[in-house]
Amino acid sequence: MQLVRFLRSSIARVTVLHGLVLAASMIAVLAGVYLATARLIATEGDQLLSIEAQSLAEFFHDHDVDAFIGEVAERAEDPWTRGGVYELRNANGDFLAGNVVILPELKPSNSGFTEFEVAVARADTEASRSIRARIQDLGQGYRLLVGHDVQDRQAFRTVMLRSVIWAILVTLLFGAAGGWWLGHRISSTAQAINASAARIAAGNLTERLPLNGSGDEIDTLVARFNDLLARVDTLTTTLRAVLDSTAHDLRGHLNRIRGAAQEASLKATTPEEQQSIQTVLGEIDRLSDTLQGLLRIALAESGTAPLDDVDFSQIAQDLVEFYQPVADEPLVSEITPGLIVRGHRQLLAQSISNLLDNALKYAPHTPVGLRLTREGSIAVLDITDRGPGIPAEQRAYATMRFRRLPGSSGLPGSGLGLSLVAAVARLHQAELKLLDASPGLRVRLSIPLANT
Repeated sequence: MQLVRFLRSSIARVTVLHGLVLAASMIAVLAGVYLATARLIATEGDQLLSIEAQSLAEFFHDHDVDAFIGEVAERAEDPWTRGGVYELRNANGDFLAGNVVILPELKPSNSGFTEFEVAVARADTEASRSIRARIQDLGQGYRLLVGHDVQDRQAFRTVMLRSVIWAILVTLLFGAAGGWWLGHRISSTAQAINASAARIAAGNLTERLPLNGSGDEIDTLVARFNDLLARVDTLTTTLRAVLDSTAHDLRGHLNRIRGAAQEASLKATTPEEQQSIQTVLGEIDRLSDTLQGLLRIALAESGTAPLDDVDFSQIAQDLVEFYQPVADEPLVSEITPGLIVRGHRQLLAQSISNLLDNALKYAPHTPVGLRLTREGSIAVLDITDRGPGIPAEQRAYATMRFRRLPGSSGLPGSGLGLSLVAAVARLHQAELKLLDASPGLRVRLSIPLANT
């Protein structure tokens, strides 16, 4: 598993890419050097053969046959010393001089050159040697083979080819090592930035992305991002202060209005006045609930709510016990104990409370179920009712603020319940789904468990 994760990492990709690029570059350079050197050696060898064959042809024309045979015999005395291979035949094909007997079997190419293997005696041993030769027609039916031992040339090509292969392997090794170092440096920087970004996303706006001090483009980008974070932190702090101050003032006004309405209720003399005052008190309570809902949504969406390890199972159990007495039908619960999540206790409790409120409100006189289980590293909360449910085409709008679905007129509420649940889900990096319970609605909230 760790090997698969490493192979998918940026370190592995950079390592492989860097090594392959360097190896490809080295292959191109050394291959060019090898081919150019081999071609140069071969060309010079052929030129020397051509010069020697032409020189002997001129000697043949300037002297008699016996002198020429003597010259060839002298040159062919020790091929190991001179490195030359010779063979002279007359028009009848008779061997006249030389140190090989190979000519009748050879057919030169269009260029006049040929290659063959020949056994050359040295002391009491024979060795097979590679010969490249030129066949020269001297005229009067005489044919001369002039060859040179190319064993050393082939050995040179072999050694050079091995050197090229070793150079490529060493380059690939060093390239991979350099790529690993570069990839590890990039990955370490990315992991540090990712860890800081996760803490920022969790609401810690005082966190800053780490600088490596190199002054490169990444450092410059991180510095600019930190400036942006500082600006966001300042704006968030200012907005939170304004929101808290405004909320405090609004709550104060609402409490004073409620107090005045209650005082007026005590002085009411007719049923009509009492009814009007009760309507005002109801609207005040509704406005207060809306204000509290908006404040909780703002807290969840700001990302500044402090998160701790909380017992999600205990929160769910407490709320089941709280709602059990007011439910028309007994709540059906199945709660796996000990599910610890990283979260905000009050917001999580409010989310479950909103879901139970909706289930009891929209599906009265029917069983409501709450099920909290563990699926791998996820705590899965399902709240199910047998009410009218939410049509599939309306579910995308159900979590919008102040959005009330058809059929909910006349029921209490401000249209913020599911909006708060959605905001809390985003704060906890959870997933909220509205599913069909056939009949009714199943709301599923999936929250990652802590330390998994």
